[in-house]
Amino acid sequence: MIISLKGQTAIVTGSASGIGRGIARGLAESGADIVVADLNFDGAAKSAEEIARDFGVRALPVKVDVTRKTDVAAVVQKAVGEFGRIDILVNNAGIAPAFPLPDFPEDRWDLAINVNLKGYFLCGQGVAAQMIKQRSGCIINISSKTGVRGSANNSAYNASKFGVIGLAQGWCRELAKHGVRVNSVLPGNVLQGSGIWSEDYKKECARKLGIRPDEVEEYYNKQVPLGRQCTVEDIANLVVFLVSDKASYITGCSYLVDGGQEMR
Repeated sequence: MIISLKGQTAIVTGSASGIGRGIARGLAESGADIVVADLNFDGAAKSAEEIARDFGVRALPVKVDVTRKTDVAAVVQKAVGEFGRIDILVNNAGIAPAFPLPDFPEDRWDLAINVNLKGYFLCGQGVAAQMIKQRSGCIINISSKTGVRGSANNSAYNASKFGVIGLAQGWCRELAKHGVRVNSVLPGNVLQGSGIWSEDYKKECARKLGIRPDEVEEYYNKQVPLGRQCTVEDIANLVVFLVSDKASYITGCSYLVDGGQEMR
């Protein structure tokens, strides 16, 4: 199945590195022009340069704090100014502070909810007017397998990842009449290539599980029926399909990419 996104423009938040970078590259490989939106502008510029070089598409790096409405509005304005339209939004920027419930710092809760949930809301709101005007568009919210079954020591991440699925379902009902589709993608454990699975996060997981940090990857791989961890390419492949015409009758759905770990 050949998927072409040539002539389309995609905004991918958090795409300077990790899963977002992989999604941006997957969309570019199918021909989409990319707005590489990230708080880390140097990383975004490098990612955009590599995308343009490797796939022959246009790639625009933009610095954005997704928790700031003015920043999001500026990204939308730059995207439309540069490319004339916005066909795809991938809400991906996120953080995952991990603390036991009694010790979870309020400021870390607030930051995670602001980035992971409010940020998705502001970006969805920011592109909606343009997509309604075009009478076309696709929004993908990157959730997590934690969005269907919460994990210990992850109160804010759990709440936000459940929440972004609800946002997508509601937006689907609002925007369908305008030709805009909205879906959620729920990755499994991306221990290699994800910004969330930092060494500190792995150490916290090891402490929680009572194992050594160097045993964390093997532990999580053994929880997966397919016997391996999720890759950024696995996620990008599904995103590319869902935003393409091949998925033109799919909206309001949530898709696990977890090797069968949750099986729901």
